[in-house]
Amino acid sequence: MKLLNSFLLLDIDHLEGGGYNINSILKALKTLTNWALSIGIAAAGVSLVVGFILYAVVDVDQKGRVKQRIIQTLIGIAGIILAISLVNLIIDLF
Repeated sequence: MKLLNSFLLLDIDHLEGGGYNINSILKALKTLTNWALSIGIAAAGVSLVVGFILYAVVDVDQKGRVKQRIIQTLIGIAGIILAISLVNLIIDLF
């Protein structure tokens, strides 16, 4: 009976093309931008952790270069957030 129930869950009522409109495309774009935002921030967070570890273990001569790298990563995070928020704002206008 459990196997029968799992087949009923896979029952597809409608599988035809042509059902797309501007709202479904905008919804897909918004979902894609939200995923990009979460992946971008996660990758930047990993990069920041690596940067702080490098800052802790490098010698004094290279600390300035690692510090610039951390600052550039923070600016990149801000850029990702602003760009994707702008896309979401434009999508919400429609």
